[in-house]
Amino acid sequence: MKNKNRTRGYSKSGGKVGNMFGFPLFGRDKARLLSVIESDIEKKKKIWLATVNPEFVMATRKDKKFLEILQSRTTYNVIDGIGLIWAEKLQTSHHSGQANFKLQKIILGFKVGLEILAGKHKENLITGADLMDDLCKMAERNGQTVYFYGGWTDRSEKTAKYFLKKYPKLKVVGFRAEDFDFKTKVDYLFVARAMKKQELWIDDNFEKLKVSLVMGVGRSFDYYSGALKRAPRWVQKMGMEWLFSLIMEPKRWKRQLELPKFIWMVLKNPLKI
Repeated sequence: MKNKNRTRGYSKSGGKVGNMFGFPLFGRDKARLLSVIESDIEKKKKIWLATVNPEFVMATRKDKKFLEILQSRTTYNVIDGIGLIWAEKLQTSHHSGQANFKLQKIILGFKVGLEILAGKHKENLITGADLMDDLCKMAERNGQTVYFYGGWTDRSEKTAKYFLKKYPKLKVVGFRAEDFDFKTKVDYLFVARAMKKQELWIDDNFEKLKVSLVMGVGRSFDYYSGALKRAPRWVQKMGMEWLFSLIMEPKRWKRQLELPKFIWMVLKNPLKI
């Protein structure tokens, strides 16, 4: 039977940003997150990281099981989407009395959006691809092992080669596109599948995984294998990496329709913080 109340780390880290969307979010910067992870692993705690963006939020509105995963089964839900930063800043201002009417809220939303494009409010944004790189760096420093699971065809292998080249002393114990061997013991397991599919896979297998940390990394293998060009750093800093990906892969336009729905949901409904 699954443990429905796995250990959460927000109170210890002081990093919780309310339950704005019905589940907790880690509200501190990446340096603090890495410090907390290192401490948790030293204490033999088993960690599940989820990197959450607006598409995740909208998926929880349609899938109760997925909502429950983010509510009670992941260890940390980190903010991997500028839309969540926008929503949090907007709601903070709204509750402070700066936006008491819907029109005022829309105007404030536009103002906060412009501030984000100008480079403000990004301190709590933790992209999954960058976090994966930082964890590999930390694994090399601490003599820990990593495993790359998922992705299309040979992208897990190419991702492993990328990180071995960048961090020569990194201990890669395996890479595989499918058919994970649950006998494998590893410190950091990176799972690259589609949003929700990877979280459902982790949830179904969490108790069997002999890992210190497991993290769904979405399209990160695509970037590190060289299969897909990542947005330039200046685009990432603007929080517009999603738009760059859409331009590079126009066939993803249907998935991006969730973003305007998310924006309207935030503007229309009061969210709890």
